[in-house]
Amino acid sequence: MTCFLYPDIGRVDETIRFHMDGFSPGEKVTIEALWRDALEHPWHSAITVHADEEGKVQINGDSQEPDFRTLLRELKPASGDSDQSVLQRNTLAPFHITITILNEDGDMVAERVVTRMFREEHVQREEVDTPDCQGTFFFPENELALPAVIVLGGSEGGTYDETAALLASHGYGVLALGYFGYPPLPHDLHEIPLETVDRAVEWLSEQPNINGNEISCLGISKGGELALLAASQNSRIKAVIGEMPPSHVFQSHRQGLKSSSWTKDGEPIPFVPYSLSLGMRLEQLVTQWKNEAVSMRPVYERSLEKAKDASAAAIPVEKINGPILLISGKEDSLWPSGPMCESMMERLSGSSFPHEKRHVALEGAGHVITIPYLPAHQPSGRPFLTGGTEEANALGGEKAWTETVAFLDRHFSPSRAKIETVPMQRQQQTQ
Repeated sequence: MTCFLYPDIGRVDETIRFHMDGFSPGEKVTIEALWRDALEHPWHSAITVHADEEGKVQINGDSQEPDFRTLLRELKPASGDSDQSVLQRNTLAPFHITITILNEDGDMVAERVVTRMFREEHVQREEVDTPDCQGTFFFPENELALPAVIVLGGSEGGTYDETAALLASHGYGVLALGYFGYPPLPHDLHEIPLETVDRAVEWLSEQPNINGNEISCLGISKGGELALLAASQNSRIKAVIGEMPPSHVFQSHRQGLKSSSWTKDGEPIPFVPYSLSLGMRLEQLVTQWKNEAVSMRPVYERSLEKAKDASAAAIPVEKINGPILLISGKEDSLWPSGPMCESMMERLSGSSFPHEKRHVALEGAGHVITIPYLPAHQPSGRPFLTGGTEEANALGGEKAWTETVAFLDRHFSPSRAKIETVPMQRQQQTQ
């Protein structure tokens, strides 16, 4: 038997191709995956495929049978002892996954290890800690005039280093920017200065390997709110991607104090205050007492409906100086990202917006989608419902990532890694 896996070492967003022969025609073949997380807890998954009439199994991601994308996204903790997210936040540790192939009798016929990386060797990582800018900077080495992306994470705070490292592997200089929940920045999301993003634009423009005329923002969830808002105020931001973004500025997250999430020149930006009916408050109390997750979508819908002047809090996306990509989940349970994206698209159309505007609504996906080809398992114990099935969130993550990279490539000129990719056919011939 011969067994071929390509690439055995690659980025997490690369598909894996598999070829094996020596089976009986039509034989059922089981492919298992085993991965151990940072706590050494095992995660497991398995798919079943069938050999063709020549006794070969070929998985290239273009057949109706399960493929390696299925195998990876269905990895789950083997026991109830581990229920953490697959993302390890800022460690960027590679995934070493053991692949075992079993024949129809259950005998192991091959075993391989594949390694999945967030950051390729040619991508450099630098901590940024200046009085004006904090975060992590990723960039392909020995490249000049790189287009830049500022990545803004969601309401959990910190930085999204995984996303930033992957984008850098596609030829961009990427700053995973901290704006709260990242020492020494504020602990909670309350009256964060828009100037935080302006200072990041300035910092990037001063880097010798960055083209200061090609700077964009990618914001996820609450970070999408910040990305769209900041770009509407700063013409040096030439493109924006909002993933599950809102259409309006909403109230800050500080308990007991009603104010804006953002400020400009020290003044709070107009916002939509939260509005809960008595029934909603009672339902939330009961849900929390039962230790169950709460859906916040009705709260945001009611808040928009009841706001005395929601138009004042609308993000002026028509003022953005470049193309806009909006991505929403049709089953978003956290807030109505789909309808809010549609309302922004209508405003853009009504204002004769001169740049590309695109809204991608992900079928069946919720608020939290998965980086391509990572386990789709979501940890329990989250306080809020996010919506969508694991499969839909994984497929939505694949589509969102493809759309994001294609959008940036259409409007900017990324560098291309000077690494030879050996065609699969040539590798097969040399075995």
